[in-house]
Amino acid sequence: MDEKKNSIQRLKKGLKRFQTGASEAEQGYGRYLHLGFTFALAALLFCYAGYRLDKWLGTLPIFTLLGTFLGGIGGFFYIYRELTARDSRK
Repeated sequence: MDEKKNSIQRLKKGLKRFQTGASEAEQGYGRYLHLGFTFALAALLFCYAGYRLDKWLGTLPIFTLLGTFLGGIGGFFYIYRELTARDSRK
């Protein structure tokens, strides 16, 4: 009988977790994964824009490197702003 009660309690606990969504740790993973992808996407998009500009102007490495650098800086400042804003709300 105790075994049956334990299994019912585990099912209720699992159902409650399913209804409330992801755990706090899982939400944290998503937060940092989002920031990492945002940083990488910013650097890649600016790199691509610089590459296209270099192809158009015929100055191959200049704008590609500049775009990558600016995208990385922009991504870094976005991460910094997000982390400081979220920490100040707590």
